[in-house]
Amino acid sequence: MRVQMSSLNAAIGCAQLGGFPEAEAKRKALWRAYATALQGIEGVTLVDVDAERSVPHLCAVLVHADRDQVFRTLRDRGVGVGTHYPPNHLQPAFAPWHRSLPGTERVGRQITTLPFHQHLTEADVEHVASEVVKAVTETEAVG
Repeated sequence: MRVQMSSLNAAIGCAQLGGFPEAEAKRKALWRAYATALQGIEGVTLVDVDAERSVPHLCAVLVHADRDQVFRTLRDRGVGVGTHYPPNHLQPAFAPWHRSLPGTERVGRQITTLPFHQHLTEADVEHVASEVVKAVTETEAVG
């Protein structure tokens, strides 16, 4: 199979390539800021990334409380959380080969991605981390 990139996409990519070193440095700095802000938070585990040898594109955490409730609380407070990469074996396309994968399913119920783009500031990261702490604490108190 051969796939060809459109000329428009190639032109956009070439125009953006000059800004890559700045974007790379910003993403690494933001990821480190998240790592510092989330360190030691009870009920939340940062999914580690080797920011020295890669350019982080997401900031994912495992939420050990009721993730769906924490997710709703954060969204209600204006924090744009997401859930990337649900377990493949639970997707309809893979139903014929379904088998139980308890570890994968547990992580799939816990994983949440936090806002992460190069226009965030360290103050934004601190705000998100603070809201995560509040949401997890509130969810654990109810549950």
